[in-house]
Amino acid sequence: MSNDDFNSTELSRPRAPKAPDPNEKFWDLADTFIQLANENCKGATLGQVCASMMYASARFGAFTASVDAPTEAAFKQQLEGAMKYFATEYQKMLRVNFTEYADNFKSYHPEKP
Repeated sequence: MSNDDFNSTELSRPRAPKAPDPNEKFWDLADTFIQLANENCKGATLGQVCASMMYASARFGAFTASVDAPTEAAFKQQLEGAMKYFATEYQKMLRVNFTEYADNFKSYHPEKP
């Protein structure tokens, strides 16, 4: 599977980059998906939006893995490895984002004790 040169060790958008960010397109795309999710929350519950984003991510991940596979047999052979890759990367992103929210909870939710 291709990673399009994304550096998964840098999972937080730099606040004030000193040099051009090579992952700028990644961050812009993520922001676009978050904005779309926020818009969808106007007509759906948070749980519905969250679950549909996870489903869409899984569906698109399966699509990208199938595009990278040269044959159906190769795709079927790589299923477990591909799923492990996506699950591991998602878990890293969850950890980074949950930690960031925990560390900055009061600034995100000043109305809560």
